[in-house]
Amino acid sequence: MKKKSPPYAFIGAILLFFIALIFLVQWKKANDQEKAAELAALKAADDKQLADAQEKQVTVSPTATNMRNVLYATQPVEPGVRISPAFYEKKLTPNDILPDAYNDQADITGWVAIRHIEKGDPLTPRNIGKTLPYLSQRIPPGMRALSLPIFNADVNDTGGFVVDGDRVDLLYTVSTPDGGLGVNTQTILQNINVLYVPGPPTKTDITDGLTPAPPPGDIIAVTFEVTPEEAQELVFLSGVKNGRFSMILRSRKDDSEVRIKPFNATDYDPTNLSKVQRTADKSIERVKALAAEIAVKEKQDQGNTNETNTPPSTP
Repeated sequence: MKKKSPPYAFIGAILLFFIALIFLVQWKKANDQEKAAELAALKAADDKQLADAQEKQVTVSPTATNMRNVLYATQPVEPGVRISPAFYEKKLTPNDILPDAYNDQADITGWVAIRHIEKGDPLTPRNIGKTLPYLSQRIPPGMRALSLPIFNADVNDTGGFVVDGDRVDLLYTVSTPDGGLGVNTQTILQNINVLYVPGPPTKTDITDGLTPAPPPGDIIAVTFEVTPEEAQELVFLSGVKNGRFSMILRSRKDDSEVRIKPFNATDYDPTNLSKVQRTADKSIERVKALAAEIAVKEKQDQGNTNETNTPPSTP
């Protein structure tokens, strides 16, 4: 019986298969490692780019369209001191607040403080200007400034509410030599501009640095804007013995002048004051008519515009 030879070809094929499988596994493993390394390198590069971008990124705060830079004082400034850039800084402020305050585009260097400025105060036309507000600069050509002794006793005629720039009527009273009952009181000038009232300055939400008349007390010297003829008459009357001036405050909306009959001692009857009431009733009617007239004028002014009507097109 012939002996069978071993299946060398089959065994060789199996060995080659396993060898090829081992090489395939090794190649796959090496290929996967290479791809993983490439992915890691790409990820590292992306992370670096992201980190660089974050470092270079500049955060820009959006500026609201209703805001603007307003100049504020960085230190107290006394009147007369010239303004330099060291005296102010810029701060964003809503447009509807401090509309008259100077902004970052205003060139105020070299201007002067016209009244005391506290640290943090906004710079406005009320506290700085190009020149000091000398009284002579406030007097219109042809007018004069005259100071008069104004009666300011316990029955203060204005209550201490007159300030620079107000308008008043001047009354003149002549008394008997013994200082008793007045001979008469009459309105001698109406709608007179007040240039200066002595007293401590005040600062509120509405007024800034205005000087109201002091409370009742001694006679005060108030400076008025008058014509040369009015000045002459008033100086003469101020020298009349037993004569004194009083002022009464009037509305800034009212520039009317009325004829008022002097009130004489003969008009005073302590047993019958009906004439006083009748006179008051007539004056109230006049005041109501004036108020209605002013209201109509203000309504007309509000209705007026600067718009120009478009002319009709020609055919």
